[in-house]
Amino acid sequence: CPLLVSPPQLQAGDRVRVKSREEIMVTLGLFNDLKGLTFMPEMWQYCGTEQRVFKPLARFFDEREYQIRRARGIVLLEGLMCVGTEMFGPCDRSCFYFWREEWLEKID
Repeated sequence: CPLLVSPPQLQAGDRVRVKSREEIMVTLGLFNDLKGLTFMPEMWQYCGTEQRVFKPLARFFDEREYQIRRARGIVLLEGLMCVGTEMFGPCDRSCFYFWREEWLEKID
């Protein structure tokens, strides 16, 4: 029986390229999501840019369900935070966008 090895996860400090719109589009489902995580319209502006991983996400507070959720394969990128949406307008909360590793390419 071959040993199953999971792909290496991104770590804090890793440099990444946000994949192109076309590369990300093929990963998204009917509701612009991948494995339950929505790609927000405001995130498209970062396609093709180089970024640095701030930290991998292990747990987060789900305000809709009011509970702590575990996460795998999701990272936060340095300085990329939501400042509001077109639908709801400006917001001063400064929440990090959640990025699936499938939407990123590690730069060596």
